[in-house]
Amino acid sequence: MNFIGLDPSLISTGLVVNGKLFNYCREKDVMNKSGFSKWFKYCEDKVTFRFIDYRETNNYSEGELIKLKDYDKISDQIIKDIEDNIDKTKPIKIGIEGYSYSSDAGAIIDLVTFSTLLRKKLYDYISKDITVFSPSTLKLESCKLTYPPINEGKKKEKWVYKNAYGISGGNLTKHGMFMCIVDNNEIKDEWSNLCKTLKDDIMGASKVPKPFEDLNDGFLIYQILKNNL
Repeated sequence: MNFIGLDPSLISTGLVVNGKLFNYCREKDVMNKSGFSKWFKYCEDKVTFRFIDYRETNNYSEGELIKLKDYDKISDQIIKDIEDNIDKTKPIKIGIEGYSYSSDAGAIIDLVTFSTLLRKKLYDYISKDITVFSPSTLKLESCKLTYPPINEGKKKEKWVYKNAYGISGGNLTKHGMFMCIVDNNEIKDEWSNLCKTLKDDIMGASKVPKPFEDLNDGFLIYQILKNNL
């Protein structure tokens, strides 16, 4: 079977296709004068980076149409990378993260535009078997992937999922999501091994750095789809 995990983002989409990782990002966020910047350098041999570009204009109407064309181009590249790395003679399952409504209005509107274009192309050209994970559902499913349920009931059984630090699955932070990969002993591949190696560095950072933040979400969706099957 083919499994595809996607975390759409305007500046750092994370894609995992049958275990192969892609990141769609801006060159200025990735490169410095000496080459790849720190966090991208760590994973340059494990991730295929696609540089994306957004054109700018001071004309509002023209800008809205330019954004649409830029989103169209990026989503086309994502579809091409998926098509190049799947076997269309076998079933295809797609998982994609939904929107976080805590984003500011402008960001969420643009993300919805981009994600809607991408979802339509996924549905038309790749597979109609698509699961959209809300951010809270993805957190809980990631917790279930790694940590055993806990019975908190006294007289009656009440099974809940919490991570190793006692945080409820649905309330995991990005660091908590990262630890779902690090603490999982069943997942043994290059990406999970890299995350384990960088555990102290990433857990010591104030935020999970890009590209790890978005690739981790896409990777977890990919693993959840495989595990649920």
